[in-house]
Amino acid sequence: MPFLERIDMRYTDLCLTKMTHDPKKRHDRVMLAAGALFCVIVGLGIGLIIGFLVDTSSSDSKPARPDKRAEFKRMVSASNIRETLRELTRKPHVAGTPADLETAEALKKKWLANGIDDVYLVPYKVLLQWPPDDENEANRAQIVDPDGTVVFQTALKSDDLGEEDLMQDGIPAPYTAYSATGNVTGDLVYVNYCTQEDIQNLTTNLLPDIDLTNKTFLCRHGGVGRSTKVLNAQNAGAAALLIYSDPEQYTVDTSLGLQYPDGPFMPPTAVQRGSIFTGVGDPLTPGYPSTEWGYRLNEEEAGLPKIPVHPINYGDAANLLRRMTGPQPPEEWRGTLEGVDYQVGPGFRGEDAGRSIRVVVNSYSEQRWAYNVIGFIHGEIEPDRYVIIGNHRDAWGLGAVDPTSGTACIIEISRVLGDMKKNGWRPRRSIVFGSWGAEEFGMIGSVEWTEEYYHLLSSRAVAYLNLDIAVAGNWVFRPSASPHISPVMREAMENVLEPNPSYPGETVFDSFLDKTNISLDVIEESYIIPKIGAGSDYYGFLYGVGVPCLSGFYYFDQEKYPVSFYSLYHTQYETFRLMDEFVDPGFVSHRVVSELFGDMLLNLAESEVIPVNVTHYMNRLLAYYSNGLNVTTYRTQIVDHGISLDGLHKSLVEFYYTTEHFQNKIVPSVDRNDPLAVRALNDKIMMLERAFLDRNGLPGQPNERHTIFATAKSQNVPYDTTFPGIADAIESIDEANPDAGWKEVEKQISILTYIIHGASSILKAGGNWTEVMHGNEI
Repeated sequence: MPFLERIDMRYTDLCLTKMTHDPKKRHDRVMLAAGALFCVIVGLGIGLIIGFLVDTSSSDSKPARPDKRAEFKRMVSASNIRETLRELTRKPHVAGTPADLETAEALKKKWLANGIDDVYLVPYKVLLQWPPDDENEANRAQIVDPDGTVVFQTALKSDDLGEEDLMQDGIPAPYTAYSATGNVTGDLVYVNYCTQEDIQNLTTNLLPDIDLTNKTFLCRHGGVGRSTKVLNAQNAGAAALLIYSDPEQYTVDTSLGLQYPDGPFMPPTAVQRGSIFTGVGDPLTPGYPSTEWGYRLNEEEAGLPKIPVHPINYGDAANLLRRMTGPQPPEEWRGTLEGVDYQVGPGFRGEDAGRSIRVVVNSYSEQRWAYNVIGFIHGEIEPDRYVIIGNHRDAWGLGAVDPTSGTACIIEISRVLGDMKKNGWRPRRSIVFGSWGAEEFGMIGSVEWTEEYYHLLSSRAVAYLNLDIAVAGNWVFRPSASPHISPVMREAMENVLEPNPSYPGETVFDSFLDKTNISLDVIEESYIIPKIGAGSDYYGFLYGVGVPCLSGFYYFDQEKYPVSFYSLYHTQYETFRLMDEFVDPGFVSHRVVSELFGDMLLNLAESEVIPVNVTHYMNRLLAYYSNGLNVTTYRTQIVDHGISLDGLHKSLVEFYYTTEHFQNKIVPSVDRNDPLAVRALNDKIMMLERAFLDRNGLPGQPNERHTIFATAKSQNVPYDTTFPGIADAIESIDEANPDAGWKEVEKQISILTYIIHGASSILKAGGNWTEVMHGNEI
């Protein structure tokens, strides 16, 4: 008879005795039965856990699991990736469209065919926006006479340049997602990058006697993100904003390279699309998942842009700028548009004097379904520990670079792992694949998923590997990572050969050091791999849940080709031919990216002890404290207002000694034959990143919870310099009530002290986590 059936019969027998005995004895027997059952269940559970974690075939030591990374790399095929990318870029797949659902369903089918254990479609109902379908209602900018006669009009759609792939329906006309709708007419003013400094320069130097209210601003990409440009324009009183890509940042001299369709650089007909929502996730469900039953804000409450915003190509921008009047700007405001002197306005000159600019935006917003595709290869030993790899699936058109180069690599990774599984392999920990929907609108799919499964992920996720763009060039790999998990990235780069080597045997890491001028004799090890940013699907994992992340992609030689990011970013010209002929002929960089991410994935999924170096985190904190506060003059201001940094200093000293002890004593000494000891050690490693989250959020940013690496709200805070909570508290001090502002600064220092002390507690052994911080010096 099965063991559980015997337990069940014994329990039934004991319970039945209550009918035939006195009440006290019946009570005693029932309690005895319940206690016996509880003991058996607990014992059985512990036995199952231990039996699950311990390999009972050996009483002394377990044989090491074979390292499958070399086998994985041998199986990756560049030709497979090429064919996958060709197939994925045959049709546009913008979020919220039928084509987006088609790609989700096709990916689910592909992953299952590749051998992934389980695959699910996970939908979220989210607010999205698209340009009008009727060309008569198309978004546009026009120069108009006083009587409304149109003298000039920007392109209503992008030129297909005679390329068949670009002639199909579904590629959206130029627009910016989440723009306000409207029809506004007024004077045009050129505002460079539309930074706060640019607007200040206009109001104090270039146009001191001109009221910018109700003017239409024209700016170029660069300086700050597009959503920040919109915020700055709104705050300055602008009625509308036009954005273009200046050739200075997006193309090169023909001696270096040709414009598309003859090369990889931006032609005058290209328009960069993108979202201008300042938040992340579904705008209507901040902080919570946009499930069908979820509570939603009204659109008016969602913090969406309040002015019409429209992107134009640089050919049309030149046509506007050539007509403008007004003062000459400083040299740094001048791009490289031919025949343009970048006069700032307001308004036009010559025969266009008295004419106005009209901006018409008729984009429509709807709640539609966006789909994540989630796949599992279940772990053999620790199936409840997840190593996650993902990228977004939606694009602004065909998306051969962003994101489909990454999607093609993830499909190849799934194929190789599936083949290994078919041959009897299974990872120690579970591997989770994620294909995120609607990332281009604000990382929506991944953020909603991390919000819905926050508690599960915070207790089970080991790491997240983000493969948004895999290949934007073929010159150097650009890595980024959370500090303590960066050794995983470095090891992978040392294990994989450079696709275009300068000498035989050159690794990706060797090439990275050489081409970025990094000397291992000069730079501290913690800083070799750059800190991960906040602009892709790792956002929800790192900043929302506290899961350490890794990311990276192949890039071009930016010294040789001094353009901002890759030239055709978010334009209609991200075609398969662009990738096949100009960016990565032969798909060797795609192959290497797949090998790199496969190496990291297997390292994290298979290593008995999660491979980290927690002292790297400590070095980042010390730099933020000792250098960042001084560089920004924040330390001087804090001390001048009588606020003590002693507690923060002590917490950093404590973290220094704790991380050193953990990395150099506790990790090497763990008994690897004791699965519970290994599990406890790994749990500490997993929880470290979580410890830096503040459940109450940062000042003015309640949904920004990472106290170390969140982006500060104030544009005056230098990026990646110091602690964002303290910096924002200082930058937001109201001169009319400074005492309240400095009390907030003091509060933020106290919170950060508590957070860092809590991070030390995570790594301490036994009951040592209860000890009071000591004031030792480093």
